[in-house]
Amino acid sequence: MDMRACAAPDTILRGSESAGWMKKMRDCRIRGFFVTVYDVSEEIDPEKIARVKRILDGEGFETWGIGLPVGHPAGLDTPRFTYHEGWHVRRDIDGNECRWCNAVTDRLIRDARERVLILRELGIPVMFWDDDLRAGNYEGDVQGCFCSECLAKFVRAYPEFDRKDFGRETLRPVLKKDPAGLSEEELALREAWMDFISAGITRFMRETTVEGVRNGIMVMHRGDRRHGIDIPAIRKACPGCLFRVGELMFDDRSFEAPGNKRALAEGVLRHMALMGDPERIWSESTVYPHGALTPENLRKKIVLERKCGLRNINLMGVERMNSDAYYEMLEKNVRAFEETEPCLTPENLDGFDFETL
Repeated sequence: MDMRACAAPDTILRGSESAGWMKKMRDCRIRGFFVTVYDVSEEIDPEKIARVKRILDGEGFETWGIGLPVGHPAGLDTPRFTYHEGWHVRRDIDGNECRWCNAVTDRLIRDARERVLILRELGIPVMFWDDDLRAGNYEGDVQGCFCSECLAKFVRAYPEFDRKDFGRETLRPVLKKDPAGLSEEELALREAWMDFISAGITRFMRETTVEGVRNGIMVMHRGDRRHGIDIPAIRKACPGCLFRVGELMFDDRSFEAPGNKRALAEGVLRHMALMGDPERIWSESTVYPHGALTPENLRKKIVLERKCGLRNINLMGVERMNSDAYYEMLEKNVRAFEETEPCLTPENLDGFDFETL
């Protein structure tokens, strides 16, 4: 089992001032850190990243990168956000702005690639893109960016749908979550739109893959082609790509709600089946917000992840694991995690007692 933790550069810098913090990480058998090296809301800071890497190298930890290339929609944290030339905000089917969230444009891809090249010079061997890299929000209908620029780009790519009255109102009825009752022509339009939005994410992954840096994408819970995430296409375009499954259930209330542990397992197994080699698939072991998933429920979540067959554990956001109780739990249970055998499949979930984790 490979277990790593996500942390902001400032968290590493503060932790380096305390020998106890680094020892605590080692005692949990954390092998390395996913460090936030690129955030769409601010410029990359090569000097700070180099300093963080030197510290982690000196402590015996590997440094991998995480980048937020698009921006999470409003509601997670209060973000700082800067639009650059050639970027534009994503718009929903009603034409409303998805605040603090970009569409995937040619310029945005080019800018992200340039930043990966900087990170390569700093010796960062892996770049994982956060799950804001998508064209829609959790669940819901088929999504995408419905601004005039993206609509025009779509009809240029699919001229068979080019007609005078084409627009958001043309797409609205065919992108509903349940496609039952659609005509063949409407189904073809639905599929073409999903191909179109997925091509943007796949192209992003292909063009930000550079020699010497392994690329990876974090997929949100139940993320799929409705959101522009075509996992088989990404695997084909980026051989060796790393993946993180989507899990949700970041707090006690959602994790303990009836049926949600099963929903978590279903989502993990569905993603793993598409992602292929389990050696390159990571968990989404997230506590959000601060302290919202207790250490005991984080333990249960990791056990469930392991029973689904996940070999790599990604502790996302150590800043939110805000008490020593989390690290005491990890140190106490790491061997049990390692010894947990995969046993869950889509076919046997009905017979599994999720309350015995």
